[in-house]
Amino acid sequence: MPALARRGGRLPLLVVFSTMIFETITNQDLPVIKCVLINHKNNDSSVGISSSYPTVSESPEDLGCALRPESTEAVYKAATVEVATSASITLQVLVNTPGNISCLWVFKHSSLNCQPHFDLQNRGVVSMVILKMTETQAGEYLLFIQSEAANYTILFTVSIRNTLLYTLRRPYFRKMENQDALVCVSESIPEPIVEWVFCDSQSDSCKGESPAVVRKEESVLHELFGTDIRCCARNELGRECTKLFTIDLNQTPQTTLPQLFLKVGEPLWIRCKAVHVNHGFGLTWELEHRALEEGSYFEMSTYSTNRTMIRILFAFVSSVGRNDTGYYTCSSSKHPSKSALVTILEKGFINASKSSENYEIDQYEEFCFSVRFKAYPQIRCTWTFSQKSFPCEQTGLDDGYSISKFCNHKHQPGEYVFHAENDDAQFTKMFTLNIRRKPQVLAEASASQASCSSDGYPLPSWTWKKCSDKSLNCTEEITEGIWNKKANRKVFGKWVSSSTLNMSEAIKGFLVKCCAYNSLGTSCETILLNSPGTFPFIQDNIFYATIGICLPFIAILTMLICHKYKKQFRYESQLQMVQVTGSLDNEYFYIDFREYEYDLKWEFPRENLEFGKVLGSGAFGKVMNATAYGISKTGVSIQVAVKMLKEKADSSEREALMSELKMMTHLGNHENIVNLLGACTLSGPIYLIFEYCCYGDLLNYLRSKREKFHRTWTEIFKEHNFSFYPTFQSHPNSSMPGSREVQIHQDLDHISGFNGNSFQSEDEIEYENQKRLEEEEDLNVLTFEDLLCFAYQVAKGMEFLEFKSCVHRDLAARNVLVTHGKVVKICDFGLARDIMSDSNYVIRGNARLPVKWMAPESLFEGIYTIKSDVWSYGILLWEIFSLGVNPYPGIPVDANFYKLIQSGFKMDQPFYATEEIYFIMQSCWAFDSRKRPSFPNLTSFLGCQLADAEEALPKL
Repeated sequence: MPALARRGGRLPLLVVFSTMIFETITNQDLPVIKCVLINHKNNDSSVGISSSYPTVSESPEDLGCALRPESTEAVYKAATVEVATSASITLQVLVNTPGNISCLWVFKHSSLNCQPHFDLQNRGVVSMVILKMTETQAGEYLLFIQSEAANYTILFTVSIRNTLLYTLRRPYFRKMENQDALVCVSESIPEPIVEWVFCDSQSDSCKGESPAVVRKEESVLHELFGTDIRCCARNELGRECTKLFTIDLNQTPQTTLPQLFLKVGEPLWIRCKAVHVNHGFGLTWELEHRALEEGSYFEMSTYSTNRTMIRILFAFVSSVGRNDTGYYTCSSSKHPSKSALVTILEKGFINASKSSENYEIDQYEEFCFSVRFKAYPQIRCTWTFSQKSFPCEQTGLDDGYSISKFCNHKHQPGEYVFHAENDDAQFTKMFTLNIRRKPQVLAEASASQASCSSDGYPLPSWTWKKCSDKSLNCTEEITEGIWNKKANRKVFGKWVSSSTLNMSEAIKGFLVKCCAYNSLGTSCETILLNSPGTFPFIQDNIFYATIGICLPFIAILTMLICHKYKKQFRYESQLQMVQVTGSLDNEYFYIDFREYEYDLKWEFPRENLEFGKVLGSGAFGKVMNATAYGISKTGVSIQVAVKMLKEKADSSEREALMSELKMMTHLGNHENIVNLLGACTLSGPIYLIFEYCCYGDLLNYLRSKREKFHRTWTEIFKEHNFSFYPTFQSHPNSSMPGSREVQIHQDLDHISGFNGNSFQSEDEIEYENQKRLEEEEDLNVLTFEDLLCFAYQVAKGMEFLEFKSCVHRDLAARNVLVTHGKVVKICDFGLARDIMSDSNYVIRGNARLPVKWMAPESLFEGIYTIKSDVWSYGILLWEIFSLGVNPYPGIPVDANFYKLIQSGFKMDQPFYATEEIYFIMQSCWAFDSRKRPSFPNLTSFLGCQLADAEEALPKL
């Protein structure tokens, strides 16, 4: 079951935030630089350096950052950190300095992305998360911080603890004493499991046929006649395999000579295999045309099922030296001879091209990075992008080389790194990926000029054209009065450029067209000069066509316009993806998905939908409950919510709904977002198919539970004289007292990917979890912990939207839905809400707006950012912890209300909130948007609160 799909599902992250809340000292009392180590419990199979936090953390440890006395600059050195292999840690620096900061991590001469944020005491926080520590991640980490006051350098030294005690050595072969048999040995700590693997694969899916642990040396004895044979050893540190080098006299000769590398002192084993119709043949080994000495080879033979004879002749040297280098030739009286080159090395190597490679691909082009290399011993490798590491798979080629490919880039531009190492060598290769995109144009006009801005890659160029006689025939190129602003580009992002046309008498009153073009295509916008705003050419055509229409038709058209005006505004999704163009709040634009292609893989047969009741209806459309057959799994039906326009929707509304669909396909899935499941766009009205949330919106859910609210589960059991005890004790994961805490930690383990019972199938786990959720929901109660969990889940959903560069613009309890397990999901079903009769939406200008949820910059300047969503989130917190009371109770929305907001007025603490939660609300309502916490901050803090939910309550 996905994370947070159960009560108690929450992630108590970085306890540092909890410490910050309860300290009462001022910033002046804090050190300028504080270094902290946080040890995490490993519940994740991923490896490498990451900016995402592991799910469970221990208390932070002060590393005592001290200024280096010999340095003339502000250089701090933290205490050396010793980490066990496979442990996960966070190196964190708290910077107590005014103003904004920028930072850069450097590790092994490579720069790593750094994303600072501010904690609740307004200190800068910089973190480096190292997941599943390996020797590759050990070394010196340099952090460079630049602030308005000064520059700082912080040095961390990270080493592996007990590297001599914990090892996983590659298995090797040797001859069994007094017997012609092959033994596989792994000398590793902790004790390994050794198994023979009989297929041409190194993955875990290639299972061994003879797993066993025999005697002190972890040996396995087996007669070997198969084609591809490996011996693998695994323990807590991972899995290592060694392939038995084989020359098969019956196979077609390879185009290149087989080659085997070994280091001095390692054992040599080569297997020569031949099959013949009878036993009348023999095998011999030669080294550089000299027969091998007696005792350095032995033979095995057997009959196969078709009665042919299989002979195997092993050549072996217990410890090779440089004199053992040369061509080893296997000969047979019935087969052509074959040779292999054995090279004995003093140390291992990795051979590959180190030169960086740059790629440009189209937005939906299939593409994989690849590295071709030759190495000995076998390498360990990772692919890294944006501080996250990904598994590395290797495939052997016929010419002795291997290849590793990485295809999981999801068309994200940036720098990708391939890193490989073995016992003796390291190798790093850099790749750069840029995504080609057609330009998108946004136009506007003022009294004296027209401006167009565009983003795209490669850098777009501009042309301006005049449309003759106010028609759409725009062929006359304009060359004078044009000023193209210097284009700028974020690293690996799209080029943002603009072009301005100064108005002259020659073009005043005419339509002009600005076009941005690059190698992927051209986008244009048409503007009527001497008229504010932008006019797409279709609307211009309608405008000019109506001039020549007779007066009665104009009267009818006026009536239709008035009818449209009553709707106040056209339909558009409240959820929008933005492109930031500068550092100021108002330097952004909404991404226009009209030009994006719709991916037909989302298309769902409309005949497989069976509609039920209407869930909501508004001025533009409605949302209906439906049963979808086969949308998640063939032969399985599930309940869904279908979003659609009303029958008489115009083309602009249909276009807006299609744009919303395209945006949702780019957004991706998250547990706390109402996810898109599919769509119907062909041969009929447009349907958007979403997840169905059975308990409706959070606002009404909270209001319906007011009579069932209890602050703690302890209070519930006391009130009911433990009448629920038998129900909970029957579940193996529950006990009294303290069953909630047991459940919490078990749920956390499950969320983090740890399964305590490896013998349970996913279906059994799903069934048990669902059964427990239904038992809890049958109690029909609500606790303080549930309120915290709602707040945490919404913060997680908004953290995801922030990561995806999305702003919601209408975050409120009415726009959060509740489903099984008290899981909450953020939604945008605005088209199905009748805002004309909803008192929460107040007329302001020519639109109805949720004024009481809006940040000051949105209310007074029309600016919507993720920080304005943080303000709305603070209002939503107030709704949650008041159990659904309307914000600003008793205060009407009038001129005095706007003055209150401008004066910094904040609502009082809601009845069910603790001091810590109210402090968070107040932080969200900072008038200066830069001082509001980010959603990652909020998630971390609420995770800590959730870990100690009952203890956080004041004793009544």
